[in-house]
Amino acid sequence: MKKLYILIASIFVFTSGFAQRSANVAPQPIRVAYMNNYAGSSKTTATGDLDTLTHVTATDTLTCYKLATANSGYVTGTNMWGDKAFAERYDFTDNGGKNMQVVGLFAVFTGKVNPTSGNTITFKLWDEGSMQMISASRYFRGFPNNVIDTLTVPVSKLGIGTTADTLKKFMFQYPTDNYYSSFFAGYSIDYDFASLNGDTIGLASTYNGHRLPLLDYRLVYNTSSFDTTLDTIYNVQNATLESDNKWYDNYSQNNSIKNNLAVYPIVVLGYPAAVKGVTRNSFTYYGNYPNPATNSTNIKFSLAKNTDVTVQLMDMAGRVLNNIKTENLSAGEHTIPVNTADLAPGEYLYLIRTAEGEGIASTFSKE
Repeated sequence: MKKLYILIASIFVFTSGFAQRSANVAPQPIRVAYMNNYAGSSKTTATGDLDTLTHVTATDTLTCYKLATANSGYVTGTNMWGDKAFAERYDFTDNGGKNMQVVGLFAVFTGKVNPTSGNTITFKLWDEGSMQMISASRYFRGFPNNVIDTLTVPVSKLGIGTTADTLKKFMFQYPTDNYYSSFFAGYSIDYDFASLNGDTIGLASTYNGHRLPLLDYRLVYNTSSFDTTLDTIYNVQNATLESDNKWYDNYSQNNSIKNNLAVYPIVVLGYPAAVKGVTRNSFTYYGNYPNPATNSTNIKFSLAKNTDVTVQLMDMAGRVLNNIKTENLSAGEHTIPVNTADLAPGEYLYLIRTAEGEGIASTFSKE
């Protein structure tokens, strides 16, 4: 059995052991950005629950890194290098027969787009490829591999505006069949940078350094009884497909930016009927009732310790309709009533999270 080790000495190896592309990047602030729950995977849930996965925490501020040279493009979009695709990894562990279907995603873009632009991007899901050897004792965990699902969208529909760039929801026309493993979510784009004339776009991300540290690498013992050396496995959290049609790890091989991309998969989780709730550390979510709602619906959850809880009610485009904050709730089960009397009939989203950043997103119907 391989054992987990975290050694300070390995940081030098991680940051200096690979050839990197020089970026000279500078941040471009995103004026409007939300969807800041950290809903991890590998959890229990009720059958059919809708969940939004993201590595962006409640305290993160989104930005977009651009090249220092004028009109040279964005690190996560159209640029002078001719990069073709950008992807963020999400982990899903099959435990006890649970499965997952990715039905869409949220994303935040910025840049400059002409209203009459004919350019498009293609949102994609990839499965994770096999481990790649770097040296006798160092490996990359798999890069994006086979395409699972796609959705082509005009760049004029990405939510890039003259005053504010907004979070947008995109739903796959034919969602992938149930999936049971780690995957990458992101987008690809086909362009000739020389012909863009500064009309460029980029995917937002957290600031450099906000990437969760435990996702970076791990040191393990070799499983062979004859080989007691330590193997280093570098987790590819996000990656870029460059013009040579090869994927590169953004931190160790590309621009040395330690961040998470603002692309959030929307998944439907299916589980055995006996499982009762979604658990994320000290927070457990049980769903809302009644659903469909008429004048109100109740969101039920439990806490392992005292904390503040916020419910954010949104329409299906992600626009915030109401914020409900309840302070200093005690450990144990709770319900928060949400007034729906003034809502038009249809589908709605809500995000419930604690002061520590635990939470989940789900949907309900209004009759």
